[in-house]
Amino acid sequence: MLYQLELFDVDKSDLQIKDEVNIYLDYLQTPNEAFSGMPVCPFLKAELQSYKLMIEVWRPGEKPLNKLWRKFFDSDFTSALFICMDTKELKWKDVPRDAYQKSIQGFLKNWSDESRKYKAILFSPFEERTAAGEPTRKKSPYFLINVATREELHLSHTKLLDSKYFDNFSEKELKKLKVKKDKK
Repeated sequence: MLYQLELFDVDKSDLQIKDEVNIYLDYLQTPNEAFSGMPVCPFLKAELQSYKLMIEVWRPGEKPLNKLWRKFFDSDFTSALFICMDTKELKWKDVPRDAYQKSIQGFLKNWSDESRKYKAILFSPFEERTAAGEPTRKKSPYFLINVATREELHLSHTKLLDSKYFDNFSEKELKKLKVKKDKK
């Protein structure tokens, strides 16, 4: 599979790009021993099956990001995944994920009462980050912006705390995710 890291192809259609991302989404739904036999993203399958995840390709310069936000907020989707494409002026490998995520969080908190309910989590394939030792983000073909309600993210996180999901995470990984592991 060719990743954006390896091939910059501005002629790819949205369908081709979404097909590449669907391969990544399949990976995220597959049981993985690093996560005690659970999928990397245990709640993704139900979200996809219920058609609650909006997936959009974003080409900066062609369409402002706030138009995608408005489309999402005006829809019946409960979460969104924005696939960020490189342009001549913007290379996502050069975008610091943490700073950009904080910027989007600030935007969501201040844009409207509606947007305040949401939280964005960004995934950069250019970032050295692991979960349970697994380089989950490096497997993404593109820089991604995932949006879900704060409430749903909290509920999902809480459910995982009562499972074996975090058993193989390092102390550093647990700290980044604000997970306190019980010593048994």
